[in-house]
Amino acid sequence: MHLTVWNVPESCSEQEVRVFFERELGHLAKGVTVYDAGTPNAHADLELKADVPYVAEAVARELQGRRLAGVALRVSAAPFDDEASQQQR
Repeated sequence: MHLTVWNVPESCSEQEVRVFFERELGHLAKGVTVYDAGTPNAHADLELKADVPYVAEAVARELQGRRLAGVALRVSAAPFDDEASQQQR
């Protein structure tokens, strides 16, 4: 399951973003990929160790509005995970 996080502050390095989400997600964090760090378009993809879609939605709601370097984050869960949709075929 994946989450996309928008509003990642320009002032944060890729490492700072990764450490923040690994700490926030704890054992649920499978991977954190940061794109365009240091730019106004900075965002992150969070991969969760979960196979049940509602877990991603619950985590997204929990992270929504959390602050990283004073900036409120916007988080969304992917409506369909590519692996899950391929398994249903």
